[in-house]
Amino acid sequence: MVTDGRDGFPDTGPISDLRHLDLSDSWLAGVPDTVARALLARCEPVDVARGDGLYEIGAPAKEVYLICDGVIGLQGLVDPKRIGHLLGPSAWFGEGAVLAGLPRLLSVTAMTDARLVRLPMSEIDSAGQSYPGLWRGLAVLSAHNCAVTTRVARDLMISRPEDRVAAVLARLQDGLGGAQDIPLSQEQLADMCVLSRGAVSRILARMEAAGTVRRGYRALRWLGQAAD
Repeated sequence: MVTDGRDGFPDTGPISDLRHLDLSDSWLAGVPDTVARALLARCEPVDVARGDGLYEIGAPAKEVYLICDGVIGLQGLVDPKRIGHLLGPSAWFGEGAVLAGLPRLLSVTAMTDARLVRLPMSEIDSAGQSYPGLWRGLAVLSAHNCAVTTRVARDLMISRPEDRVAAVLARLQDGLGGAQDIPLSQEQLADMCVLSRGAVSRILARMEAAGTVRRGYRALRWLGQAAD
C-alpha cells in the first residue's frame, strides 16, 4: 500500500477520503492498526446526491457504510416513511441487518450531497477469522445504534411539544456534531416531531428569540437549552 509517509493513509483510492475523519473511537479501534487500515483500503466509494436513496427497507444487506462527507437520513426507525434520525461524517451504519443476516431494516436517504464508503461483509468475514475482535466491535456499534433508536422513540413520547422539539434537535445535533448545521426544513422537522408545521414554526420562533436555535434556509442549529 502506497502511503504519504505521515498517517499511513494512501494518497489515492477510497481510503484517501478518510484522512479528515476521527476514527479513533470507531468499531475498528479494537483491532491492530494494520488490520483496520487493510479493511479501510478495501472500502468502495459511493457518492449519493441530495434526495437520492442509498437503500430501502427489504433490500439485501451485504455491506456496512461509513460517511466521509455529508448527512444521511434514516427512515423506518418508528415509521417507514418518516425520517427518524440523521448521521454525519465518521458515522458507521448498516451493521444491524448484516449481523442478523436479514434484509435491510431501514431506508437511507441523502439529506445533502454525500460521499460514503462501503465495506463488503465478505471482507469483514475474512478478517474476522484471524481477528475475532472485529465481531465485538461490530456488536458494540450495533448496540450504540440501537440506543439511538431507543432515544428516537423516547423523544416522540414527550408530551409537551416544545420539549419534544428541543429533545429531537438536541439528539440530531449530538449526532452531527456542534459544527454541523442540521439540514432540515421546518416541514421536515415537524414531520419528525409528529407536529404541524405551524406549531413547529411558532416553537422555533420562540427558541430563536431565547437563543437556543438558529434558523437558516433548510437548515437549523441547536445551540443548547436556555438557562432557567
